[in-house]
Formats: sequence, C-alpha cells, structure tokens
Amino acid sequence: MWEKFKKICSHIDTFLDQSGTVLIVIGGAAVTLTVVLQVVLRYIFKTPLFGLEEFSRLIAVWVYFLGAIFGIKLDSHVQGDVAGLLFNTPRSRSVIKTITWCLSLLLCLFFLYHSTKYSIWLYGTGERTTGLWWPRIMSVGSMFFGAIFMTVYSIANFIKYLKQMVTQSREILGGEL
Repeated sequence: MWEKFKKICSHIDTFLDQSGTVLIVIGGAAVTLTVVLQVVLRYIFKTPLFGLEEFSRLIAVWVYFLGAIFGIKLDSHVQGDVAGLLFNTPRSRSVIKTITWCLSLLLCLFFLYHSTKYSIWLYGTGERTTGLWWPRIMSVGSMFFGAIFMTVYSIANFIKYLKQMVTQSREILGGEL
C-alpha cells in the first residue's frame, strides 16, 4: 500500500515538475515580450497599449511563486551556509539541515495560514484590478498556490533530512539507536 502511494506521489510530482517548468518558460517569455512591446509602443510609437502592464504583472507574480516552489523543492533557495562550514561531519550537517528545514516548514505554514486567510477575504470582497477589472484573486491566488506547494515540499525536505540524521546517528552508535 505504501509503495503504491509513493508511486502515485512520484507521478504527480513529475507532472507538476514538467508543468511548472513549461509554465515558467512560457511565463518568462511572455513577461519579456509584453515589456518589450509596451516600451516599443510607448516610446517609439507614442501609443501605449492599455492593460499590458497589468497583464505582465499578473504573469510575473505567478512565475515568481512557481520559482519559489522550485527553489524549495530542489533545496536551491538562498541560504546562509556559514554553519555548514563550521561543522565538518556528515551527521552535524544533516542536523543543521534538519533544523533549517524545520524552521523553513514553520515559516511556510505561517505563510500558508496568512495567504489562505487573505485569499478567502479577497475572494469574498470580489475586488477587481484598477485597469482591466480582473478579479484580484487571479494574482493573489498565486500566493496561496505557492504557499501550499512550498509547505508540501518543506515537509518532504524536512523528512528527508530527518531520516538522514537518524540514519547517521544509528551508524555512529553502531545501530543501537
């Protein structure tokens, strides 16, 4: 049963990974093209296209949170690794990583709580953007979506490093733990 669950999670993760990669590439290209288009229209042709900045910001905020999800998933976000330089053993590094991911998980849960609360409130108000009158939940939803997956991947990384720490502790104590 556990193996089947892990296999299903692996397939979902692979799908999300590939979809996220495609969306980041398309989104990054779209932001670049819309900004260049707006600059050309505004400064060369003196006729800016209404709403293009708003559209560009919407895409950019989604790309930002997709990138944050990948940063957490791949353990490649910005970190201060000074503690890793002070402790040389694999066990001490895994202890530091476990503590780091525990703190990261707590912050992601805090972020998830507040982004959920804000998204629900915003959805209830029906607030719209000032330019194109799109529902603001379209952009704020990226924060909620990002918080969910950042929390999930923080849990996965915390468990990974906790297992690593426990395994290395057993090896040091000769399997007596």
